[in-house]
Parts: sequence; C-alpha cells; structure tokens
Amino acid sequence: MFHRKISAASIIVVLLLMAMKVSAENKVLLIGIDGVQYERILALNTPSFDRLNLIKAYTGGVQWHKSEQRTVSGPGWATIMTGVWKNKHNISSNDDGAANNYWPSIYRYIYNANNQAKIYGFSTWGPIHTKFFIGDMDILTRHAEGGSDDDNLNRTLQVLKHESPDFIFLHLDEPDAAGHSHGHGQAYDDSILRSDRRLGLLLDEVENRELQLGENWLVLVTTDHGRDAWGKGHGSQTQKEKTIFIASNKPLNSNYKQVAAVPNNSFGGLYNEPAQTYIVPTILSFLNIMNDEHWGLDGLPLIGSITATKVYVDIGGKKCGLEWDTNAGTPITLTKNEHVAKFDCDGNADPLFIRGNKIYTNIHGSGCSLQWDVDKGTPLTLEENEHVAKFDCAGHADLMQINSYGMTTTINDTSCGFQWDADAGTPVTLGRNEHVAKFDCIGSPDAMELSELKVE
Repeated sequence: MFHRKISAASIIVVLLLMAMKVSAENKVLLIGIDGVQYERILALNTPSFDRLNLIKAYTGGVQWHKSEQRTVSGPGWATIMTGVWKNKHNISSNDDGAANNYWPSIYRYIYNANNQAKIYGFSTWGPIHTKFFIGDMDILTRHAEGGSDDDNLNRTLQVLKHESPDFIFLHLDEPDAAGHSHGHGQAYDDSILRSDRRLGLLLDEVENRELQLGENWLVLVTTDHGRDAWGKGHGSQTQKEKTIFIASNKPLNSNYKQVAAVPNNSFGGLYNEPAQTYIVPTILSFLNIMNDEHWGLDGLPLIGSITATKVYVDIGGKKCGLEWDTNAGTPITLTKNEHVAKFDCDGNADPLFIRGNKIYTNIHGSGCSLQWDVDKGTPLTLEENEHVAKFDCAGHADLMQINSYGMTTTINDTSCGFQWDADAGTPVTLGRNEHVAKFDCIGSPDAMELSELKVE
C-alpha cells in the first residue's frame, strides 16, 4: 500500500483552509440584466439561469398608491439600488439627476458599515452612476460607465480572479437594446442567451473563489422592468411590464408573506410576490449589517428569519389588536401617504416590526412607520392633549419608548401615552369594533400585550 508523507506545512495549509470555511467571509455579486422578460427566461434554454433559484417579482410600485412609478430604467435601477420606491428616492424618469441621499444606495450602506470594504460597480448603462448615484463614485474601489456588456463582464471577471472584492454590482444592457430595436423575436432571444453565457462565466468564477478561498458568496440576478406585448416598449402599469424576476445562488424564502399587513391581489396576485425593493434588505441581511433603520425600507429580506410583533390592548374586556385598516381598505386616510392607526376588536392584529425604539409595518408595498404627526403639526387632533396615531409611508419614524406596560412618545416636550380612548369613552369610533389609536398627553399609557411572531 502506498503511503503519502504529509508535511507539517501541508497540515497547516489544510487547517487554515478549514478555518476559512468555518468563518467564511460573506460577499455579494449583484447582476442586473436590463429589460429581460421573465417569461422568455422560462421559455428558452438558459443553463446558467438553471443553476440559480429563480422567483417571480414585480416592479413599478403599487398602482394608484404613492409608490407607483413608471416601469422604465431610471426608477427601476434606483429602486434596486436603494430598496425604496420613487416617492422616496425621487427618480421618476431616465433623465433625473441625483437620487435622494436620505435613502442611500447599497454602495453607501456597505461603505457606512465598513469604510475599508472593497466595492466595485460596472454599469453599461451609464446614468446609474453618472446621474443617480454620482455622489457614491468616490467610495468605490473601481467603477466604469458605458462600453459594451463584454467590456464590463471582463472587468468583473478580472476583479473576481485577481482582487479581493466585498461587493460588486454589474449592469448588462444588451437585451433591453435588442428589445427596443426588434421587439420579441430571434434577435431578442439571442441577446438573452448571450447574457446567460455571460452569467455562466460569472458563476464559475464565484464558485472557484468559494472553493479556493473559502468565501461565501451571495449572487443575485434581476432586471429593472418587463416589456409590453410587442417587446419593443415598456413604462406602463401592465402585468407584463411589471413582472420581473429575482434569481440567486442561495435559497430565497417566502417568510415575508406571513408578515404582510394587507395583501393587494391586483395584476393576477403579482403583489403577493417580492418586489425589487427586497434586494437591498436581502443583501444587508446576508452581510449581517442590517440595522434598526433598515426596517423602514420598502422591502424585507429574502434570506434568514423575520421577527414581527403584534400589539394588543384590552378594550371592554376584548382583546383588540393594533391595525391600520379594515379588511377592504383604510377607514380614514389623513393624506395620500398617511393611514390612521386603530385598535380592531374583531380579533386580528397586523404584524409590526419593532426595531429599537421605532415601529414599522408594510402597507401596500411600502415601509410605513408609526407617528403622531407630520412635520410640525398633527393632521387630526381629538382634543387639546390628544393626537391621532398614524402610519406614515414617507419614511420618517417617531421615536417610541416601548415595553409591556405601554408605549410613549414625546410630543412638544411632553411624554404622551399610547391609548385607545379618552377618560369617558372613545373620541372617534370607526366602526362598532374599531377604535382610533391616539397619544394622550395628560395621563398614563394603557397597558399593552406584545406578542412576538418569528418566521423562520
């Protein structure tokens, strides 16, 4: 029998590789392929896409709501890069300038968490960098705009082969150009097949890094919009134009479906699928840098567990849950983006995300936060010291003090308690079993029960 003599140096190398495997660094490659029709991926022979977990998703925000946006590249890529809709990032067309930096890009989120991170961005469609996120270019280790898809593919492959990236965003544009020129047909299909081959080269290089270096890579692939019935155009709120995809080398869960506030079943149930807003939270969760503030984004992670909380109070001997609307709609809307918070005594509470000292919920595809007012005043005052509580979907959460005994916030330098009624009764009743929630600034908060819901 042949016995190989193992040197001490070899043992050390093996042990080092084992250690790297145990404490593998999490890294991300985000690939955007512009204008790819989800249905054509399913119809064509795409062996590289077949290596991934492919799920249906949507773009364009929620029709008739504040989040609605055109199904064109500018708003689409801004949403993919920020995790919020155009009412927050402010990009409504391909010609807009810089996005609202109150809602940072994924570049900025990663840099803020680790300013030594190696971040790369290569975009065939230049405006993503030259217009919308031009303020982030100085934090990138390297970036490029324009050129061909193969130019930017090769830049990405070189980084994967020879450098130590933490995050790479690659934008490829050929399918969108082919669609605009030819519509549906052989030329468009061929552009998807070439994109699939490029994807295969990237997946091979990622898998090689995992094998050789012990790294742990999340690969996400998506598109900014679908196409109209002819394949040449896009921009409207139709099911084909709103339907996109998210693909990943990791399993993507559907836990978010169990913590949605109220489903919207338009477009054949498309709103029950994740949106492009879920990409940023998924990346942040994978990189272990998702913090309390990120629950105000307009999406939820597709990786890992989600912990939600339900809030109940006792009203007239009934267990009443904190909600924002009724079964069919909102009983009182203060403005287009504000929804009255209430306690519903029919027995169901909407899931909330209590993170730090803020409260969020998902209302029609937007991360909405519990508040008592807008800007400088209260949209609805019940009495001098009573303020209606509401969920505001513009993205600014008021600070709360939250415990099992109650919920308080500071209003005009006064500690105000979360309640459902006034001294003698209910100041506003929406229905027989619905009571407006309010902050009362002259008494003590009502006792509450916090019930945790953990979705694995």
